[in-house]
Amino acid sequence: MKLSLGERIFNGFNIGFMLFICLTIVFPFVQQAVISISPPNESSTIGLHLFTSNPTFDAYKQIFATGALLESYYWTILRTVLGTLLTVVVSAMLAYPLSKRYLLGRKWWMGLIIFTMFFGGGLIPTYLLVKELHMLNTIWSLVIPGLCSAYTIVIIRNFFTSLPVEVEESAYIDGANDFSIFFTIVLPLSTPIIATVTLWSMVGQWNSWFDAMIYISNGEIKVLQIILRDVLNNAQDAALANVMGIENVDMSGQRYTAESVKAAILLVTTIPIILVYPFLQKYFVKGIMIGAVKG
Repeated sequence: MKLSLGERIFNGFNIGFMLFICLTIVFPFVQQAVISISPPNESSTIGLHLFTSNPTFDAYKQIFATGALLESYYWTILRTVLGTLLTVVVSAMLAYPLSKRYLLGRKWWMGLIIFTMFFGGGLIPTYLLVKELHMLNTIWSLVIPGLCSAYTIVIIRNFFTSLPVEVEESAYIDGANDFSIFFTIVLPLSTPIIATVTLWSMVGQWNSWFDAMIYISNGEIKVLQIILRDVLNNAQDAALANVMGIENVDMSGQRYTAESVKAAILLVTTIPIILVYPFLQKYFVKGIMIGAVKG
């Protein structure tokens, strides 16, 4: 079908606008990637950095040489895996009974969960609770307090209500119980919403830093985002070297600058979680649409 002049103009405007949005997203990564591999005479200058004449990877060698970043990777990956797994399982198991109309007090339970979306205990009561549960300075203080959210439960519950009831009724007739139906039938049919919640949780756990700053005080557990925060707050070479344990050589022999080290750390803490998106993207839109509209 031939498009009218107005439709062609509108499509052209949309394409141009989307390309502009993509550039505004990609450009900062390109800028930081170039700075991270630029020699000191280029990375220390102010302005655009879209290419470098003499690439060097000394900044990356230095941030990985001390072992501090690798240790932070360990804690961040452990936190992300534990937090995501527990969040998905607990949220799904909470949402499943709430999707059943025959659940006693179903509206009351839903109202109680939605109430928490508007009112919370606050930072100090939450900290005191974590302290009384003896979770301070442990990995569980980063996982348990934010284990599941009301929004996630509602989204999963709405998706579950869209599943055909006949499938579960057939399983009941064959002698299956609620747990076997949930794990062998409901979860496999709920791949879109499970993948969506998994992506949400992984990104949230990976990027979170405030709870680590509040609940971890002994320095034994240091996630990547705390390292990144400390690095970005210490712009000078000497202070940055102290944070990362990097040998700060004099200017005559310097192979990297504070800016190149900061750019390198920014990339190595951001790229891993970005690489997860392509594997879950195909489920993301479907899970959001069904989970948000149904029910």
